[in-house]
Amino acid sequence: MEELGLAQPQAKEPEMQDNAAINYGYVDPLHLSEDDLYVKLKSLKKQIEFIQIQENYIKDEQKNLKKEYRHAQEEVKRIKSVPLVIGQFLEAVDQNTGILGSTTGSNYYVRILSTIDRELLKAGASVALHKHSNALVDVLPPEADSSIAMLQAGNFILVALIRQPIYSSHYIVGGNISQ
Repeated sequence: MEELGLAQPQAKEPEMQDNAAINYGYVDPLHLSEDDLYVKLKSLKKQIEFIQIQENYIKDEQKNLKKEYRHAQEEVKRIKSVPLVIGQFLEAVDQNTGILGSTTGSNYYVRILSTIDRELLKAGASVALHKHSNALVDVLPPEADSSIAMLQAGNFILVALIRQPIYSSHYIVGGNISQ
């Protein structure tokens, strides 16, 4: 077969240590010298120390983020606790701003609090506005709409609460009905 140029390849003895080291990053500790083992140990200790530092950093970062989250929640509560003005949402300009009408009759271009559910913001929805900045801080439930409509400027309703019968003057003598 050699004459034709078809020589069969000679079988090599497998080099287990080299193949294992190349393919799997594994080196047989029995074939390493003491110096190599010491270097490997030091390298692994450095890796452990680095991972522990990372773990401590992540734990500290989690604590800081939890503090910031609580602080942000308190800030939102504080903003919502100011005496609020009631208004009607007219239209969204973009994700952070909108146009709304207040109960005083004025229209405002205002910022929308980032925690507001945008699905609830529809034209005509009743909203709560921050008293000083007029920022939209809350969307009121639909059942609040009827009571808000009565408060708007120009919609005054007079209710008579007097339920006493009216007597003619000839029955009343000296201010006493029974006389």
